[in-house]
Amino acid sequence: MEIREATDDDVSTIRSVARESWRKAYADVVPESVIEDAVSEWYADETMTRIIADDEQACLVATDDDGEIVGFCHGATQNGEGDILRLYVHPDRWHEGIGTDLLEAMEERLTDMGAERMQAMVLADNEMGNAFYEDHGFEKRDEAETQLDGTTRTENVYVRAH
Repeated sequence: MEIREATDDDVSTIRSVARESWRKAYADVVPESVIEDAVSEWYADETMTRIIADDEQACLVATDDDGEIVGFCHGATQNGEGDILRLYVHPDRWHEGIGTDLLEAMEERLTDMGAERMQAMVLADNEMGNAFYEDHGFEKRDEAETQLDGTTRTENVYVRAH
């Protein structure tokens, strides 16, 4: 496996990994139509191209031995804070350590970009995502609210100091 910076050529595959991850992680919580709308909006070509080109953001992809993208992570820095905004691995590749490798690479990248502290936000309904961050030394420090499909949903805010 290799972890590298995302390019514009990776956008459609990133969107596909996000879609499949959401379908699996939120199957009982979020309607399929809402998942499709959210993924189409959040991972639109123009949005991803802007993220990839932004010096205060990072988008990393994990590729398998065949060069296929199997996961990605999106992070950003601001005022010494590193935000891990999204981290998804294709469900067919869960539990192989890919998420851990992406998290470590993103933390290193955000630290290089000036982050002194890391934060991650995960929908409270995402049991697997919450367990992932807790297993990697993040502590739940707060809750926030986000809008998804016109419904207010709770996000858990995790923090890890460096």
